[in-house]
Amino acid sequence: MPETTIRRLESVRTVTPRERVPAIIWLIAGGIFAMVTSEFMAAGLLPSIADGVGVSIGAAALLISGFAAGQVVGPWLLGMPLSRFGPRVVLAGLLVAFAAAQVIGVISPWTVMLSMRVVSGALMSAYFAIALGTATRLVPGAAQPRATATIFAGVTIGTALGLPLATFAGQAVTWQWAFHIDTIAVLAAAAAIIIFVPSIVGTPTLPVRQMLRPLANRRLWLTLATAGLSIGGTLLGFAFFPTILERVTGVEPTLVPWLLALYGAASVLGNWAVGRLTSRGPARVLAIGLVVLAAGLLAFWAAPTSLPVVILAMIAIGVSGVSLNSAHAARTIAAAGQHPAIMSMLPTVVTGGILLGTSLGSVVVDSGLGLLAPLWIGVLFVLAALLTLIPDALDKRGATVLDQAANPAPTPCPVA
Repeated sequence: MPETTIRRLESVRTVTPRERVPAIIWLIAGGIFAMVTSEFMAAGLLPSIADGVGVSIGAAALLISGFAAGQVVGPWLLGMPLSRFGPRVVLAGLLVAFAAAQVIGVISPWTVMLSMRVVSGALMSAYFAIALGTATRLVPGAAQPRATATIFAGVTIGTALGLPLATFAGQAVTWQWAFHIDTIAVLAAAAAIIIFVPSIVGTPTLPVRQMLRPLANRRLWLTLATAGLSIGGTLLGFAFFPTILERVTGVEPTLVPWLLALYGAASVLGNWAVGRLTSRGPARVLAIGLVVLAAGLLAFWAAPTSLPVVILAMIAIGVSGVSLNSAHAARTIAAAGQHPAIMSMLPTVVTGGILLGTSLGSVVVDSGLGLLAPLWIGVLFVLAALLTLIPDALDKRGATVLDQAANPAPTPCPVA
């Protein structure tokens, strides 16, 4: 084994909570950022895509739901089988495959384009699952919550910036070139992973029954319910932020991307804060974050015509909301461990929450309840998520176990 690889691994293994997360974790998160940006760029470029391929905006929206459908199955069809191989080559390979699928889709007829979006979604969620598992193996002990927060930063930043970036790109270049630029970023992330990420072996192959055994953990399903409800509640409103800002708040269309960027900055800040605070107990962090999220959604719904209130509400939703993902991950790992099945469940739940929130939001608005209805319904989702934390407060032993995410047993990280 090369001496440089030994030094890299030793530097990773000695991380403490007060030290910075190794740069290689950020490189892995960069791949997620590039792929998630592609996902939300499609939402911002729907009118241009619809005109370009000759379909309705409603049909073009299938690119979003198709991507999400691929994400739901990706961790199980690709993530778990590929987890037995060394993550460096697998992660880079998934990025290259994503880039190829994206290019093929952009230059192909509509049906092929839609198919490639499903494939891209599966590749992205498989990458996400393996990236989470790799981060928890490379960064042991009390620093793990910050490592998972870094991986989720790719999701948070991509989610927050994908829409405004697409808006800017739609004004500057064609929608095809917007995706091509993102493809370049995906390939750059693949090259960085091959060059800088150390070579470690994959996780051991286990019988199917043993791989699925952690799914029988009741506490696991409770933690996953918390994540799905909070993410779904957040995305219920987020999908309609641009429309509400223009039609209800009265913001000029040219200013909407800047307000969305402010939301994105709040999300980045929230992700950083949650990653640092989660080591003190993910359940406590989630309780506080969900209260802030509910307050932000409620304020946005109650005073949508007041720009100052709307700005403060968007900041509150940004610093909580999707930013709580790393706390969800830490709580889930503490409840059921770092098993490949668990690493596959996390992306599935995150994606399921996104799919539930965006799909239900469209149904609610079209049902006649109004453009603001997703906001107050999102509050109900968040309140339900808070209820799932009650067993942690009542069961002292369960709370102790869950809050030990700050000090999980380190997983050996043998070199290939």
